[in-house]
Amino acid sequence: MAPPEPDEFGPRRPPARLRDVAEAAGVDTSIASRVLSGDGTLTVRPDTRRRVLEAATRLAYRPNTAARALKTRKTMAIGMIVPELTNVAYATIALGADERASRAGYALLVATGSVRDRLDAIDGRIDGLLVGIATSETIRMGDLGGPLPVVLVNRHELVGHPSVTVDDEAGSALATEHLLSLGHRHIGHVAGPQNSDTGRRRQAGYVRAMRAAGVEPAQDWMIEASYDEAGGELSASRLLREIPRPTALFVANVRAAIGALAAARRLGLSVPQDVSLVGFHDAPVAMYLEPELTTVKMPLREMGSAAVESLLALLDGRPVEDIRVSTPPELVVRGSTASPR
Repeated sequence: MAPPEPDEFGPRRPPARLRDVAEAAGVDTSIASRVLSGDGTLTVRPDTRRRVLEAATRLAYRPNTAARALKTRKTMAIGMIVPELTNVAYATIALGADERASRAGYALLVATGSVRDRLDAIDGRIDGLLVGIATSETIRMGDLGGPLPVVLVNRHELVGHPSVTVDDEAGSALATEHLLSLGHRHIGHVAGPQNSDTGRRRQAGYVRAMRAAGVEPAQDWMIEASYDEAGGELSASRLLREIPRPTALFVANVRAAIGALAAARRLGLSVPQDVSLVGFHDAPVAMYLEPELTTVKMPLREMGSAAVESLLALLDGRPVEDIRVSTPPELVVRGSTASPR
């Protein structure tokens, strides 16, 4: 029998161990372990932290989660429940959460649906839970697994669990101020569901900006919509049939804004010549619409990462407070906004 042919890439290296990373960085193994797990209680010099992270990258180190789980009696997994992943906002939040969890040696298990429907499927397989559902679905302590550490994401509620949010009100005000700066005064708002924390905060930002400009928005200038294309089209159609018609619309979700753009076209209106349009949340698809959609970019990825950071602190037994991500919203001006005729 002929001997096996040698691997064209040469012999494979054994996977790097934590000890290898520590030696390459010139630190103790325990320090390397705590740096790589994102231990917030560890105080080391920035240069030491940088050396450990660079050594781990150079050696392609991957933590041995099975060994850690046996040692710590943890599953080394974090659960996350979101309503859906077709919404770019939830997908982006989950991406940020996954990146931070991975750096700490945890796997992120994402489930879609309601808390009650999905908790049983992941309970016992996770060490902690992120609840990324913005609606006011009643959450009681017992619904969330009793002692299971829980962090609310993209939602603040007085239910005894810490939360991580972004400044939706400031983002909405930014969008509305942009339209006001162009000369619009009759600005309609396709609002988010008012049984959701995000929908209420975004509407509050719109109202605040309008009043600051000396414009009192009439109640019929604000119509609630679901966070999807169909909801945006339905509500925008109602607003754009009003007499007098709004010269601009601020839409509380990028998918609903796509529906609002379709509504304008079906009513024979040109964007932005007849009506300007701003959507909330940015997404790659916004650059490929006709016209390209002006949006407000929110720090969703950072919010997902910060939520995992809070959950890791809970798992370590450290106190955690509500967090609002400090990264400010950003207006991305494209072709869907202009001065009114």
